[in-house]
Amino acid sequence: MRKRRIIRLLFFILLVLLIGPLLLPLPPVGVEAASLAEPDGFFITVDGLSTYVLARGPEDGTPVLLLHGWGASTFTWRFNQDVLAEAGYRAIAFDRPPYGLSTKTGANIPYSPSALADFTARVMDELGLESAVLVGQSQGGGVIGYFAAHYPERVKALVFVSAALRPTDDPPPDGQGGGRVTGALGLPPVVGTLLDFPPFARWAQIGIRAFVKPDFAANILKSAYYDPAFMTPEAAEGYSRQLRVVGWDEALLDQLKGGAFPNDPITAEQIAAFTAPVMIAWGQNDTWVPVSVGERLRELLPQATYVTYPNTGHLPQEETADAFNADLLKFLAQNAPVGE
Repeated sequence: MRKRRIIRLLFFILLVLLIGPLLLPLPPVGVEAASLAEPDGFFITVDGLSTYVLARGPEDGTPVLLLHGWGASTFTWRFNQDVLAEAGYRAIAFDRPPYGLSTKTGANIPYSPSALADFTARVMDELGLESAVLVGQSQGGGVIGYFAAHYPERVKALVFVSAALRPTDDPPPDGQGGGRVTGALGLPPVVGTLLDFPPFARWAQIGIRAFVKPDFAANILKSAYYDPAFMTPEAAEGYSRQLRVVGWDEALLDQLKGGAFPNDPITAEQIAAFTAPVMIAWGQNDTWVPVSVGERLRELLPQATYVTYPNTGHLPQEETADAFNADLLKFLAQNAPVGE
């Protein structure tokens, strides 16, 4: 009899855990993205997705399109856009959905590199750009690599900044299990499978709201810098701004389910075939995407301008902004001058 009671109690607890979260009201939290936009920022619609754009510099200047990394936004280019604009370039940054102030949820949000390359092409179409210099940092660097492979005629020059781009036909580094990440954020695929079950997804969303706060995000991002002091209150506020937008928790949940890092093949031969001028810039102390990845790109693109920065982590465009800006402007003057 006692055993039956215990079984019934356990069954009841399990039922509460499975059904309870679905009965809990979970109203949207946050504010509309437009209320957080900068005065000169604007929104365009691409593939039905609201996409935030920040453009500076003369409208007839040579366009330089800036693509941020995973979890970042236009904010990562805050030390670079005005410098480019003052030099006469049209410096354009945009938030790739679901990041920054762009759309947070939707079945058509692009995550794979090829889909992101296609999305970037349609952003350019919407902005009236036939071609541009493409500057990509981290995951954004991977995107511009795929873009160059698919749309070579639209590339004036390529700038890879600590780029997450490695030939998928290379042997896996350091004994890892393959060149592709099979689960979102490096998590095993079973996590995505579990989160497809509504009760687990609801508990995960409740947990995200409870634990993913601005301080939590800032502590993770500190490791992207060589000097964690660069994670100032201003930087923490800028990077966590997207956590104030309605739907941010659903966006993170979607990525946990498996969408953040799907991969597509890009071979060493495809990368070596890039014909546009190339600059490769890396922090020598990058622990997120090690400089060995940049050295591999240099092997494949021996004609590239290659620069590294000492005492610098994953974000040289921020941590060594003056040196990076000088190197970038020098490269552009030689390969994509203002007015061309």
